[in-house]
Amino acid sequence: MPVFEYVCSNCQNVEKRITGIDDHTVICERCGQVSVRKADVESLLASYAVDRGEVESGR
Repeated sequence: MPVFEYVCSNCQNVEKRITGIDDHTVICERCGQVSVRKADVESLLASYAVDRGEVESGR
């Protein structure tokens, strides 16, 4: 599963979490409000490569 960064809409706290690809929001651990996932193409592509076995096999 990929690691995504989430930014709280209330306190601007930034958290990194391992979540499913469809989890666009989480609850901020600092203030309890909604945090929204930041777009991070690099993490998504790296996770995709690992899931396909490209990293281990050296492709």
